[in-house]
Amino acid sequence: MTKLRMDVGTADPTVHDTEANAPHDRGRLGVLSVGHFVVDFSVGMLSPMLPAFKRALDLSDFRTSLILAAVTFSSSFIQPLFGMVADRITATWFLWAGVGAAALGMGFAGLATSYWLLLTLIVIGGLGVGAYHPEAARLANHFAGSRKASGVAWFTVGGNIGFALGPLLVALLITRFDERTTLIVLVPGAIALAVLLANARRMHVPVTRAASHTTARSDVRGMSWLVTAVSLRTWAQFGLMAIVPLYLTAERGMSGRQQGLVIFAFVMTGAIGTMVGSPVADAIGGRPMLAGSLLLAAPATAGFILTTGAMSVVFLSLAGFMLMASFSATVVMGQRYMPHRLALAAAWVLGFGAIGAATPWLPAIGWIADAHGREMALWIITAVPVVGAAVAALTPEPRILEGNRAARTAG
Repeated sequence: MTKLRMDVGTADPTVHDTEANAPHDRGRLGVLSVGHFVVDFSVGMLSPMLPAFKRALDLSDFRTSLILAAVTFSSSFIQPLFGMVADRITATWFLWAGVGAAALGMGFAGLATSYWLLLTLIVIGGLGVGAYHPEAARLANHFAGSRKASGVAWFTVGGNIGFALGPLLVALLITRFDERTTLIVLVPGAIALAVLLANARRMHVPVTRAASHTTARSDVRGMSWLVTAVSLRTWAQFGLMAIVPLYLTAERGMSGRQQGLVIFAFVMTGAIGTMVGSPVADAIGGRPMLAGSLLLAAPATAGFILTTGAMSVVFLSLAGFMLMASFSATVVMGQRYMPHRLALAAAWVLGFGAIGAATPWLPAIGWIADAHGREMALWIITAVPVVGAAVAALTPEPRILEGNRAARTAG
């Protein structure tokens, strides 16, 4: 008799073992990673751009923090809506439309002559980012093979590298071009758009319905705990990205280029953490990976505040590594909680939790920095991953995993 088991990474969870043990399709994962690079590049470059926007438009810390809040809201807070669409229809066009809107909106933001025009362009770019992620994550899960965290990491690392290189290129160019530095995203945007259009037929994977006899169901309770933990991780990450550039330039006297390089180190080590953490999560499980890495992020952040010079940068980089080590694992956990709604699951975790949850947090931490000082804001941020680790420890294992073990044992 043919042995069947639940593979929570496919749109139809009832598949043969030979299919479940398939290797990664790195070619098509690479195509998705190229697009992911651009949309996350467009978001990542905004953090070191904040001092330039602040000077150009004479903004307070509160209004400056709203720039990041605008992109987190438009790109991710409403991303579950894109996920619902991508789970119902084959929306491959979300890939190139998303990249195009992200590049154009974020690219021309630096030419804005008013604060509200700046926010409008950033929202347009953010909507492109939001459209790309759910459909790309659904396809990444399909192409990932049996080792989901490691396979999805090939997709997510493109975004994390883009998120890191954005600050680096801003650091290298901002002294010459100031706020117009945002135009640099148009170049990789055009390249990624060409790659996605050239591979359009290869990336077309129709949405399939789950088999009616499967016992798998969405675990709303587990997903709620997971999204809460991921959101707290996001508060720490984006809080640092909002306050650290202003703190380094005002309190520590760094130039725009120097603080951009520090932000690059923070985000680049996060990208490395994603790749290092994904095989660890495959081995030990997503929940302990999430809880442990968040717990270690707190002392690293405290080390950044308490030290200066190169040691301070080392501690901040370590914090970035720990915060992002669980990134791929949490995407896979979410898809296991919702095995028949892969795009929506990714939108909740990768979109709402990993970015969108920062929307209400950023104005709050900006207000705290205005009212009580940036160092106080940083100490509050330091406590956030500790709370996130506690929530992660209480997050239940996806129930579908137990079904997998039972099915394999019975077979």
